[in-house]
Amino acid sequence: MKKLFVLPVLALGLLVGTQNMIAQEVASNDTEVNAPVQDKYIDLAIENLPQPVIDAVAKDFAGATIEKAGAKEDASEFRLVLKQGEKEMEVFCDAEGNWITK
Repeated sequence: MKKLFVLPVLALGLLVGTQNMIAQEVASNDTEVNAPVQDKYIDLAIENLPQPVIDAVAKDFAGATIEKAGAKEDASEFRLVLKQGEKEMEVFCDAEGNWITK
């Protein structure tokens, strides 16, 4: 009689344990798919920024100073960290000085 009770309990335990393992595998795959892709910027000396970018900062962010600069490998886009008083902001622009919204 004991064997008849142990067999269904063992089968149920294996079923529940297997379902838990499958659920964990699916959950770990979802996190890898949803990882955001970030643009890579190379650090750039402020003196090496194109003149249209410097002019755009002077025109649109009067009184702000460029703290850091970065560029994509092909120099098609620039990332600037500007400081205006106590406020620090990150802005993006192209080589012609046009602002890019991200």
